Amino acid sequence: MKRVYAEVSNDLSVICQKRKRTLFFQRTMWLITGLYFVFMLLLMATNYFPDSANSFFYFFEQFKPTSDNPYASIYPLIGLMVLLYLTTYVFAGAFRKFKIKETETMAKMVKMLFPKLRFAQNTAVPANEIVKSKLFAWVRTNATMYNYGQLRSVTNGKAVNIADIGIVEENVSNKIADSFMRVPILNMMVILYQFVLRNIFTNKSADNVYYTFRGMFCWLGFKKSLKGHTVILTNNQNSKLNRFFSSNFKEEQRINLEDPRFTNQFIVYSTDQVEARYVLSTALMERIVALKEKFNQPILLSFQNQQMYLAVKNENGLFSFPTGELASVKIIEELAHDIETALQIGTELK
Repeated sequence: MKRVYAEVSNDLSVICQKRKRTLFFQRTMWLITGLYFVFMLLLMATNYFPDSANSFFYFFEQFKPTSDNPYASIYPLIGLMVLLYLTTYVFAGAFRKFKIKETETMAKMVKMLFPKLRFAQNTAVPANEIVKSKLFAWVRTNATMYNYGQLRSVTNGKAVNIADIGIVEENVSNKIADSFMRVPILNMMVILYQFVLRNIFTNKSADNVYYTFRGMFCWLGFKKSLKGHTVILTNNQNSKLNRFFSSNFKEEQRINLEDPRFTNQFIVYSTDQVEARYVLSTALMERIVALKEKFNQPILLSFQNQQMYLAVKNENGLFSFPTGELASVKIIEELAHDIETALQIGTELK
């Protein structure tokens, strides 16, 4: 680990500087965008108070078109658009350089840590496997998905595939936001929140802000032959709502299991009560709880057709660097730990 860190420490320092620069221009760009929308909203609001003596509204009166100055409202918008164009141009350049350096350094680290494994970047998204996993209630093959890197291990003819994916689902919260986008004035408020405020106050890079899921996705063979499918999700209200409202899994039923340590953390859906209990033995439930503790992140699992699928949420992504300082060997240790744990799931959950 220390040898790998010594090899890439200078690169990590450069990445940290480039990310800070990128975040600065990202926030500046969206701040100017926010000012543009706020100005438009306030300009529209003055139409509802035409005779107001309020000095605040009086300030915006000067930007209303008149016979003497028909372009009064255009001048400030032109100024904002010029600023927005300049900051967008600078941001795009900074972001591109940051991502290129991050991608190159990550490839170097992974190949040094796992020289016998096949690692590829800029590969096609495993969309069919993601859909077949049934882990994501709203995902279809045409959904917005990205692949940031894929690792493949083959031992004794058994393959383990590990990908770092990002997904934008049309889930319940996104559907509500879409309905608000059809309402005048409210749509501008949604834009201000979804795009402007979230980008200004986040420490994430721009490509990570909008995902409904970002993290590790694995698929591998499973020893038991199954006719239906069994899905294990994080036990929270969001999982329940998305599963309830999705039309993709109407044949599923919720499975009530007896292990309180397991059921406190997970909720199970299956097409077959008997098969679900056959898959989820007491020993396997204990191993799944232990696996979640190893990752120290929310995990999702599914079993079907002699296949096992695992997703581990990671807001920074598996093959991207976490926010904050990178001047520590801990960065290398965490990456190696997550990959090694994923490579062992076939043995851990046998």
